Amino acid sequence: MKKFSRLTFFGCNTLFQGCIAVTILIVFVGCAEKEESYQPLSPKTSDILDKSSNLLNSGQFRNSLNFIDSAYRHIEDKGTLDLWEKYNFLSKIYLTYDIDLDKSKQYLDSMFWLLEDSRHIYEKEYAQTKFLEGDWYKAKKQFNSAFESYFEGREFAGQNLSNCLISNLTYQVGLFRYQQNKFEESLPYFRQAIRENEDCWGNGMLDQNLYFPQMYRNTLALSFEKMGLLDSAVVHYQKGINFLENAENKYPGEKHFISLAKGVYFGNLGGALAKLGQDKEAEKFLKRSIAINSRPEYDRRDAQTSKVKLIELLIRQSRLDEARTYLDQLDVELTEAEVKNRSYINTLIQLNRVKGEYFQKSGASDRAYHFLKDYYHLRDSIEKVDEELRLVDMEESYENAAQQYQLSIVNRDNHIKNIYLGAAVGFTVLLVVFLGLAWRGLKRSKNINRVISQQNIELQETLGALEQSQAENTKIMYMVAHDLRNPISSMVMMSDILLSDEQITGENRVLLEHIKTSCNNSLNLVSEMMQSNKNSAALTKEPVEIDRLLNYCVELLQHKAQEKDQKILLETIPVTASVSREKLWRVISNLIANAIKFSPKGKSIRVSMRKKFKKILILIKDEGIGIPEEIKNQVFEWYTEGKRHGTEGEKPFGMGMAISKQIITAHGGNIWFESEENKGTTFYVELPI
Repeated sequence: MKKFSRLTFFGCNTLFQGCIAVTILIVFVGCAEKEESYQPLSPKTSDILDKSSNLLNSGQFRNSLNFIDSAYRHIEDKGTLDLWEKYNFLSKIYLTYDIDLDKSKQYLDSMFWLLEDSRHIYEKEYAQTKFLEGDWYKAKKQFNSAFESYFEGREFAGQNLSNCLISNLTYQVGLFRYQQNKFEESLPYFRQAIRENEDCWGNGMLDQNLYFPQMYRNTLALSFEKMGLLDSAVVHYQKGINFLENAENKYPGEKHFISLAKGVYFGNLGGALAKLGQDKEAEKFLKRSIAINSRPEYDRRDAQTSKVKLIELLIRQSRLDEARTYLDQLDVELTEAEVKNRSYINTLIQLNRVKGEYFQKSGASDRAYHFLKDYYHLRDSIEKVDEELRLVDMEESYENAAQQYQLSIVNRDNHIKNIYLGAAVGFTVLLVVFLGLAWRGLKRSKNINRVISQQNIELQETLGALEQSQAENTKIMYMVAHDLRNPISSMVMMSDILLSDEQITGENRVLLEHIKTSCNNSLNLVSEMMQSNKNSAALTKEPVEIDRLLNYCVELLQHKAQEKDQKILLETIPVTASVSREKLWRVISNLIANAIKFSPKGKSIRVSMRKKFKKILILIKDEGIGIPEEIKNQVFEWYTEGKRHGTEGEKPFGMGMAISKQIITAHGGNIWFESEENKGTTFYVELPI
């Protein structure tokens, strides 16, 4: 398979799209470090890498290593990226070119060491390092470890890199499928990589604007060719050639690379045309490929592949003398090869095949048998080596890696938690002692609060009953109201005395404050009863935080609801409106108390708010017995006959809803309800903000 970028064999040997890098930042008091900033690759380093790649592509392996080692010595002030690119180059050489996995691992470890404290700066490079680690494990046939590295790389890239930079990782998913000979399954990934890469165009990055996109198109075309869809392969080879021809004007400094890449495309296109029987066009492109990449510092291995294809075409046309010329050239070139890696073996396999065809065509069957025997032996050996890779279930391995990664996070979190466990144990012991002492007081406080809450509810119902007979019993109302002031004032005074004790804290203090607030509200109501009748036109308004008012009403009535195993659920939003605090408190408390009264045990009551333009909508929804159709029109009437007992026999008074409507109307608002018998009722209170 042919693939190329700055260095032909690179192909960005990665598999997935990113990784999650969990960074723990420990800040010590009095210690501050200046954060490293991103330093781009120096032009001199880029030139060295290009020169080393060209030497390597032309088969000069030792010269390539000597040159990069010597040239790097003359670079002053080498930055993180300069060193990372060198180690990346050398690690990949020993991983895929001159196989030495120990050396490859040494350079890989150096790459991780460089990025240890700066992965958040060099995000793309860190992701690529994780993918290279996965490739190293794959070469060792440690597939579980490989997929763990791929998964971490994919998570990190997915969180930190754009589609532009992820495109090459998507390509590697397809490349893995390609290497498993699952060509049809690889196609969607190559197409997606091409689409993602389009986000990079015009950003000035040569890798993303030139090297990678032509590689994606070439491998896509190769997949079609491997599937036997030769017409589609030819179309995509031609698209790749057009892409490179357009790039010649955009990147005049990349003429060498573009020429090399076009040579690879010409060879692949010629091979596909030969399979289609278009021998004349095939020969033209194959010879153009050979002429380009046979030159020094070009891709000699690709030129050898094109020669094999041309020899096969010449043998088919019985042009044996010309075929023999290219066969002799290949014999010399393979004999002189410095490195006998996988690419060399693939070329040798194909050379044995065409030699067998040549001698068979020449009538020398014995010699043909010798080369064909070598061909099948080498081919079977390679297929046996690759069989384990083809059997790997990528999806299952990926899921296993994901589970292992999540498990590692859990283990790491457990380790961190253990650090704090010792301190937490001591604190917990003290807390248990404190809670034991507080529990006794809390039980007493809850009982007191429950009694007070019940008294407040009964007081509200009493006030409703008094208003019902206000017109006829004004004098009696004044007397009762006057008598009520003294005990309520006493409760306020007692609350003040208790609150002055600084030893009362926590929930006890909160409960006392509720008592005081509730009593003050009750005193205000009593005063109003003594000063007015039904005429509520005159209101004393003030800015009130409605959400806090609702919260107070709910807290006050929670104990009443708990007596019936009910829950009051509150959802609020921060809203301030100009209202009469006491009167609105009275309306909301009355509605919630009714919801408690007319709901069976174990049900829920929901109190919520919505903001509508310049209005606030308050909803009180229960799951109670509902309002029968025949009395719905009487709910808001004075002296209504539509009174019912609660679900536990609670006594009705029949004035609360009329008073509530009067209060809301005086505020310029509206109150209404929706109810379905035996399913529940929802009351709506709408007020201007």
